[in-house]
Amino acid sequence: MNRVHSLALVGLVAPVLIAGGCVSAEKYEKSLQVRRSLQEQLVSVTNERDALKSQLISHDQQLEQARVSLDTMQGDYVSMQSTVEELAVNNRDLAIQLSEMEINALPGTVSRHLAELAARYPEAIEYDEHTGALRFMSDFTFNSGQAELKRESGEGLMSLAELLQSDEANNFEIMVVGHTDDIQPSRSRGKYPTNLYLSAARAIAVRDALVQSGVGAERVTIAGKGEFQPLVPNIKGGTAENRRVEIFLYELADSPTGASMEMAEVAEEYDEPMK
Repeated sequence: MNRVHSLALVGLVAPVLIAGGCVSAEKYEKSLQVRRSLQEQLVSVTNERDALKSQLISHDQQLEQARVSLDTMQGDYVSMQSTVEELAVNNRDLAIQLSEMEINALPGTVSRHLAELAARYPEAIEYDEHTGALRFMSDFTFNSGQAELKRESGEGLMSLAELLQSDEANNFEIMVVGHTDDIQPSRSRGKYPTNLYLSAARAIAVRDALVQSGVGAERVTIAGKGEFQPLVPNIKGGTAENRRVEIFLYELADSPTGASMEMAEVAEEYDEPMK
């Protein structure tokens, strides 16, 4: 083949090769772009994974610290609970010891039983060994402005009824006296126009509960004092200490004169406010 023919052949083949080479380059370039994109996504996902892994490690450390703190708090709770129980026992023992002292208004055995009863319900019942008064705090015994007994007060009243029917206390007469603070009834005013009505109704409710539990109805006398014999000065917004029902025990003498004297002594002690 001569030189002229060779050059012509090369001129015919070169465009084909160039055209074929251009198509391969485009595909290659696209592959590179896809690869770069995938690499970038891989780097992003890897970074996100590492960040989440760091957060997980941090949360694990916080959880472990919380577990340690919880164990410490549980230990403190058990210790505090044991201390509270020990103090409750000591309180009951002290109350019983006080009830056995000669300053009591009631015989030692009866006073001790009343002190034990109050110690079993420290939030709801108080016992004053000086006057012999057993106080049911109204906020734990009645709803505000009402004279219907709360269900949770039933156990304490039943325990008192059992005590009142015991051999030691069966010869005592019972006076139930209702008291309020100086805030007059509002929503229940139609039923209880004043605190005198409300305090008397609460005394009746306690009396009825004792009678229903077996205490002789002839032994129980009731009275309502309203806001007129507070234990402490009333404050604005209500005074819980003054909302109460007090129960007194007294022995009637054989003669009417003796009975009147006994009642007068109880009234004198009762008129002096004591918290």
